[in-house]
Amino acid sequence: MNRTIKFRGKDLFGTTWLYGDLVQDRDLRYIVTVNERDHFEHKMVNQETIGQFTGLFDREKKEIYEGDILQLYGEDSGVVEVRFVRGVFAFLWKGSLDEELPTNAPTHVWAKVIGNIHDNPELLKGGKQ
Repeated sequence: MNRTIKFRGKDLFGTTWLYGDLVQDRDLRYIVTVNERDHFEHKMVNQETIGQFTGLFDREKKEIYEGDILQLYGEDSGVVEVRFVRGVFAFLWKGSLDEELPTNAPTHVWAKVIGNIHDNPELLKGGKQ
């Protein structure tokens, strides 16, 4: 089984999300993208915004990244944050490591990306409903 490993991060101006491979050079972080002429471009990103693709998709077929905020539907409805903790991706209620759900469930059925912790931190205030 192939696993897609890619990252996203916001440019240094905080205006654009960049998606691609992550390159680290000392204290600098770059996202490598391919432009319309099939040339590689290295663009510096704010390292606070870097998140890895989880390999999961939401109910609208949108990729789920570390740092995303999801609305859950069904038995465990509420709002959760996607975070990498203890060596795995997890869904955290109210940002608490004591209240986490594993990511081995079918997110394509019961989750929708509604924002992320960098652009929409206010979405986490609701927490578990």
